[in-house]
Amino acid sequence: MRGRTELRSATDDVARAAPLVPGSGTRHGPVAQLLIAWSPLSVILVAYWLAQWVTKPLGAGDGQLTNRLGAPLHVLGPARADDAIFGAVPSVCLQSRLVDGTTHWWDAVAAVVYVTHFLVIPLLTALAWFRLRDRFGEWLAAVLTMSVVGVIGYVAYPAAPPWLASERGDIGEVDRISGAGWGHLGLDWVTSVVDLGQGASNPVAAMPSLHAGAALLTALFLWSSTGPRLRAVLVAYAAAMALTLVYTGEHYVVDVLAGWLVAGAGMFAAGLARSARPRAGDRRRTAEVPPARDARRSP
Repeated sequence: MRGRTELRSATDDVARAAPLVPGSGTRHGPVAQLLIAWSPLSVILVAYWLAQWVTKPLGAGDGQLTNRLGAPLHVLGPARADDAIFGAVPSVCLQSRLVDGTTHWWDAVAAVVYVTHFLVIPLLTALAWFRLRDRFGEWLAAVLTMSVVGVIGYVAYPAAPPWLASERGDIGEVDRISGAGWGHLGLDWVTSVVDLGQGASNPVAAMPSLHAGAALLTALFLWSSTGPRLRAVLVAYAAAMALTLVYTGEHYVVDVLAGWLVAGAGMFAAGLARSARPRAGDRRRTAEVPPARDARRSP
């Protein structure tokens, strides 16, 4: 009887110490696990808040020309870079041809694509936690590296997006229309929500574009876990996000390119996390190695 009691107690201890594996009995329900998976993303929110606090003087309206760290606002640099590459500023050219005072189907597509940025990171984090658990650490390394490096860019190089440069009269006419397409879908309330969020955001967080970076990071991270059809969708999504950002006046092309570079930095961090993780075969071999005999004992 005593032996059975001890065996039952040992089994309960193993069950309590078992890792949280999808599909197995866990100590937490799916909602609690989702909150656990999302908790590291709070680092991104804190980083954004700090960047906004640092750059707040630039939008105070009192003529302040530098942020709290002394970095000046860059207005013409990105515009001149786009002009040097394309012979004109693409945002100005696109809106001069496609914006006519009313909304069209492409405005609706742009509005939907733009908003997906705020969903893709939480959704992919949940996917990695529940379906790609062995790669969850890689994803966290990738998304946190990309976000932190991007926020450092906002602080070190506060840059005016095309719509703000146009308001200042430094480039041709460009309106901020990333939320206008919801009206074409009969969802004007979504436009109001987008406008409210943009009004509370950092207006000089343009270089690099983390919208573009997150779209490409999604494609790069899922590439090895998907087939040809889904890979085509991922490439199309990254391209659609880039075009949307330029067309709606949110970013210059050079902002997008910088965002893609930051996504590459994120994937580099993911590779480091993968190489640092012991493989299952290595763990099995380590477990199978018998303990070394004490050399002081006689054979």
